[in-house]
Amino acid sequence: MENLEVVLEINKIKENIKAYSKTLIASKKIDELKPSKDFNFLSKELNKLKETQTVLNLYNDFPIRSEIDMYEAISYAKKGNVFDELTLNTIKQEIQTTVDVIKYSLKIREDLSYLNELFMALKADEQLYSEISNAISTDNTVKDSASKELFNIRRSIQSLNKSIHSSLNSIFNKFKDKLSGDNFVMRNGHYAIPVSTSYKASVEGIVQDVSDSGQTTFIQPKEVLELENQLAVLRIKERDEINKILYQLTTKVVEKGNELINNNEILGELDFLSCKAKYAKEIDANIPILNTNKCFKLYNAKHPLINKEVCVGNDFVLGKDKTLMIISGPNAGGKTIALKTVAICAYMIKIGLAIPCSVDSEMCVFDNIYIDIGDSQSIENNLSTFSAHISNVSVIIQSVTSNDLVVIDELCTGTDPKEGEALAVAIVKRLLKTRTLSLITSHYELLKKYGLTNSNILNASFIFNEKNVTPTFKILLGVSGKSYGFLISKKFGLDSEIINDAKKIYNDSFESEDDKKLHALNEKERYLSTKDEKLKLRQDSLNKLKEELSKKENELKERENKLKNQKIDKFDVFLNDKYNEINNIYNAFLKDKNLKKAEEKLDKINVKKKKNENITVGNYITIKSLDVAGKVVSENGNKLRILTSDGFTLNATKDQCEIIEAPKNAVKSSVNLDKYILGQKNVSSSLNLIGYRVDDALITLDKYLDDCVLRNLKEVKVIHGYGSGKLREGIHKFLKTKKNVASFKIGSELDGGSGSTIITLK
Repeated sequence: MENLEVVLEINKIKENIKAYSKTLIASKKIDELKPSKDFNFLSKELNKLKETQTVLNLYNDFPIRSEIDMYEAISYAKKGNVFDELTLNTIKQEIQTTVDVIKYSLKIREDLSYLNELFMALKADEQLYSEISNAISTDNTVKDSASKELFNIRRSIQSLNKSIHSSLNSIFNKFKDKLSGDNFVMRNGHYAIPVSTSYKASVEGIVQDVSDSGQTTFIQPKEVLELENQLAVLRIKERDEINKILYQLTTKVVEKGNELINNNEILGELDFLSCKAKYAKEIDANIPILNTNKCFKLYNAKHPLINKEVCVGNDFVLGKDKTLMIISGPNAGGKTIALKTVAICAYMIKIGLAIPCSVDSEMCVFDNIYIDIGDSQSIENNLSTFSAHISNVSVIIQSVTSNDLVVIDELCTGTDPKEGEALAVAIVKRLLKTRTLSLITSHYELLKKYGLTNSNILNASFIFNEKNVTPTFKILLGVSGKSYGFLISKKFGLDSEIINDAKKIYNDSFESEDDKKLHALNEKERYLSTKDEKLKLRQDSLNKLKEELSKKENELKERENKLKNQKIDKFDVFLNDKYNEINNIYNAFLKDKNLKKAEEKLDKINVKKKKNENITVGNYITIKSLDVAGKVVSENGNKLRILTSDGFTLNATKDQCEIIEAPKNAVKSSVNLDKYILGQKNVSSSLNLIGYRVDDALITLDKYLDDCVLRNLKEVKVIHGYGSGKLREGIHKFLKTKKNVASFKIGSELDGGSGSTIITLK
């Protein structure tokens, strides 16, 4: 039997997860993921993942970056080795990462049992961090200040280098007529001056090199030789002092080894969980309900290695009374992918991963997963496709228990059809007897009939678009399917006469009256199931629309209450102010007994009503009871219709309103607001959202698209500009959720390029 991980391409999944890793530990953990059948262990692993998803969604990613396996590093040092500057800086960065993660954890307010345990176990040694920082520079060299001895040695080296350069300059001046160059050079690691070979005897020193032409001899002057010898001694002292400093730091790291190893493992574990959470988000995966009932309910399950935008989700339900599913349907209709989807989901649970299905799905933990998928013909063992297939099935039958999952593609094909059908039914009977949850694909009519008569079998088939002769990749539960061989043959050019002759032969040779009745019932059931599926989708759509309407209604009520409360608060302040003014006037009257002066003051604070009979279309007014301002867009006697700056339309009577000055930032528009509000067909074919915040833009766009659909506009343009791209990204994400949007694309050069989006409406 082929290796399970190879057939299911588990390594590809692991590689996709590893792409998110930022630590060596996490990468190793992903590589070493092994399936488990321990329910409690897997339940704990999935709970860890769930906590991680919660934290990443609320607080962004963990601030982790680790490039070291601390256990290996400490083990290396314990063998007597000394860390170099780069390794010590890496350890310093590890300590800084630990500090960053501890600070990150302090922001978390959620009750997280497992993650909090990890965070609490982190211990950052800031003293070790400081000691490494004080000794090693960011460019991975030991600092002069690392020790007093090193400081003195390097100062002596600098002084000696100056002496060497000074001596070289003096020699240059002394022998400038005998030199063939204007600067000293390095030869064999020594300073040398370029002397014309004919004058080499004039310069006392050691010959280090001769030019290719022989005309220049490179001589290390005697004076410089002595200075370089002194420099060499200082370099040895410098190297010894650096090694001493590195040894001391290495010793301190080893002393803190257990703590550093523990931190490193925790950071790796957090990164490992982060990788799994990010991959789950990438494939729209969720953590299903884990059960011990040996059943699974996978809703809208998708294959994780197929692009989620094009992959069709399907439901798979098995367990309790129904322990075996027979999937039928046309070739290339999705049967094999369906089997792999279930098997991969079951395997992903066994290695502690979220699976690409709806959040309300359920999954059990299988002891083993047995599969037979694809052409298993063995040249090495001289086995035919059928022989290899039966060999696999034989191993499966001998090994399985009720705690296992069995997945078999095209059971018992490759031999005499009648014998194959009989074998298939017999194998299915054995699997039913062991109560092993099994999924089997087949074209065999005898197996389909057996499935219809056995209450422990769930028939399923893939919907086929007979009109277009194309698969839909959508599965229907409870219905057996046809292979559509005649229809597909016609599509791919087989002579019609041959096809018609084949149909006659089939009807005469294989189809009895009972078969015809059974097919008719199947067709009717398939039709009803398809209708039921469409009704379900429509119901889901209506429920979603109902939720959206309810949400908008609540938002409007909340806004109305907010406006009323604001008005009440303002009115309370107003009354309080007037009360204080009147009280002050009264106190002043009691003091000076000046009635006339008091009356004058009272007249000034008297709030006289403004005349409202002159309010007309185009005036800006405020509705006093709501503290809302807007523009009058229509008038009918004493009744007014007002358009607010927020886009709301309100009705009010003239006595409820007061004229105010037009706001300075009011946008003048050539659009006839009367016609717009009264529902005329004048809706612009473009919408400019430049300058809007994303949330406000989406509200405006939502209303605009609804108006466009009502006016039967088929193609419109939304102008969002270039900017940071956040507005465009938000609009595109929103458009994907709109059922009345058929498609959208970036505008052409004439439309404004990537600063606009062209939307096609249904």
